[in-house]
Amino acid sequence: MSSFYLSPTLYFSTVCKACHNSIEWQPQSLQYDIYIGQASTCFNLKIQSATPHLSYIRSAIIAFKYKEQVDALPVLVHALQQLARPHGCHAGNSVIVPTPTTSNRLKKRGYDPVSVLAYYLSKHWQIPVWQGVDRVDDVISQQGLDRHERQANISDAFHVNSSPEVKRLLLFDDVVTTGATLSAIASTLIQTYPNAKISAYCVSHGK
Repeated sequence: MSSFYLSPTLYFSTVCKACHNSIEWQPQSLQYDIYIGQASTCFNLKIQSATPHLSYIRSAIIAFKYKEQVDALPVLVHALQQLARPHGCHAGNSVIVPTPTTSNRLKKRGYDPVSVLAYYLSKHWQIPVWQGVDRVDDVISQQGLDRHERQANISDAFHVNSSPEVKRLLLFDDVVTTGATLSAIASTLIQTYPNAKISAYCVSHGK
């Protein structure tokens, strides 16, 4: 996996000014209601994307995530650099929580795209990554499912493997479509750590 970690000097000028200006950066955040424990408690999850899932950003994600084309990574790093660090968050009070993959998928693919992107987001924000959430292996892929199907499929897909030393947990994924995956992670964390302050971020949002 070390081949994915590039020197910052390699991606400073990857995206030309015209291409950069053609993209809507940091669009309005999305809001999802998460119901905990027989719907007795409702938590609102805010998800901020760097950009909509369109144009060359969408192509770069497909190339890097599904075709193992490492030359698409600098474009995605450029997109991550457009995400402003969350207000009030720093290395002393926050961690980035990348959406985990299954061990079976990691063996098949050979690397974890979200973890690679989380590494660069960590460098950008100067906030550490916390690998405190695992994903079970027997959950089918979310690709192609609608929001209801995704929620049902992913409801028990995650568990917490350690205790975070901070209360601000910044969830991260590459692409958000229905918000079901990040909502499931948030639900798992809230049930374990009810005092945690949780928000979520992604490279792009949309189908």
